[in-house]
Amino acid sequence: MRVGAIALALVTLGLAIGCDGPDEPTAPTRSDRSTTTALDPVDVAAGPIQRVRPPAESELATIDRDAGIAVTLRDNSVLWLFGDTAARLDDGTIDYFQIGTASWAPPHAPAVTDDIADPATGAPVTFATPTSDFPTCPGPGQRAGMWPASAVVQPVGERDRVIIWLHNICLGADGSLTDEGMALAEWWYDPAAPPVERPVVATILVQRLFADRSFGTAAVLGDDGDVYAYRCATPDDPADAAGYGPCAVARVPLADVADASAYTVVEDDLALPSGPTQPIPAGGFGVAHDPVIGAFVMAYSPWPGSTQVVDVRTSPSPLGPWSRPVTVGLDGCADRIGSRQFNCYAGGPQPRFSTPGHLGLGYYDSSVSTFPTRGAYTVTSVPWPNS
Repeated sequence: MRVGAIALALVTLGLAIGCDGPDEPTAPTRSDRSTTTALDPVDVAAGPIQRVRPPAESELATIDRDAGIAVTLRDNSVLWLFGDTAARLDDGTIDYFQIGTASWAPPHAPAVTDDIADPATGAPVTFATPTSDFPTCPGPGQRAGMWPASAVVQPVGERDRVIIWLHNICLGADGSLTDEGMALAEWWYDPAAPPVERPVVATILVQRLFADRSFGTAAVLGDDGDVYAYRCATPDDPADAAGYGPCAVARVPLADVADASAYTVVEDDLALPSGPTQPIPAGGFGVAHDPVIGAFVMAYSPWPGSTQVVDVRTSPSPLGPWSRPVTVGLDGCADRIGSRQFNCYAGGPQPRFSTPGHLGLGYYDSSVSTFPTRGAYTVTSVPWPNS
């Protein structure tokens, strides 16, 4: 068990324990923001900012969800996967808290989710429920759960099979967090019967595909039809900014994703040129193929994880070469209430929101409303040349 491997994920606990970011966050200044030989620095994301949420009339309209992962289905609808999901009452107390939820959004409104609450709890249904094979949590009072890490879509006949890699975690109300490896799950989508007013629930294929945070932290389908799954090593001390990496990539056929031995390492030291932030993703990151800009995109919130920026790299293939990071500044990610600063985190690629000349990105904004303070997963776009 490596606590350091997931220590930066503790920023997600802001939903549960009110840890909304450091008073003095570390972030690059505008003059330090990176560029590549082909791209100019991007100061602020310029596209419309949308919160991913149910419509205002929904009973879950005040839902607060982070770490959004989206996959586009065959009819252009979207499956959304989230990390922590919570809601606060008007007095600021927690109404409910779930580890790992999911929802569906229709083709015409990809950021407007169709969610249904559990009648017994008023909360959304958990996306992936631990099986009997989940390890015993080591900490007193810790709760077992799974955070979605990445997903790919496999067309099968008239349906889509969504394959999801998840982080097994044990989470305590006191903020304790332990890593229990990677799980693999699937969810099937039938465009003739979309999950309108039905919960989105996965089937666990393997509860512990890998014993630690490993391949599947990010994943993407290659042009050859195989999955390219990523992992990045992290130091035991999360404050060791230079200790992250190296990153590795494994290739696995779609038919064998549930077999850990089928993951063949094709690159054990992925070349990620350095920039003024950090050369290696310091926490979660995403890799997606963006057909609009015609490239593979890697995006993440740079060290220390809770920042006001997203780093973006591009590549012609899942194996690179990857560009130096272009650092994108995010509006509304340095809000203060008194001495507390509310940053953003969980940056990642969102190709469903790309348009010609603009690259889609997503991130969690920890303060979109006050009294009580609520956050929201947010999507936007940034000017970007088509390749």
